[in-house]
Amino acid sequence: MNPGDVVRVKSYDGRYKGGAYVWHEFVGKVGVVISMGKRLHIPAAKVLVKGEVADFDLDELEKV
Repeated sequence: MNPGDVVRVKSYDGRYKGGAYVWHEFVGKVGVVISMGKRLHIPAAKVLVKGEVADFDLDELEKV
């Protein structure tokens, strides 16, 4: 994934993921990757979705 890619937030599968659940209000929504980063040692992305910037692990996102 790169900045500018259009992504969809994957659906919540009920698993506890390293200290955080996928935000329910963003599940299934489409957004744009703003920047890349890391949360602890996990690759992550800042995504503009529903008018807000949110951080997601890369495994929580899928390219559209």
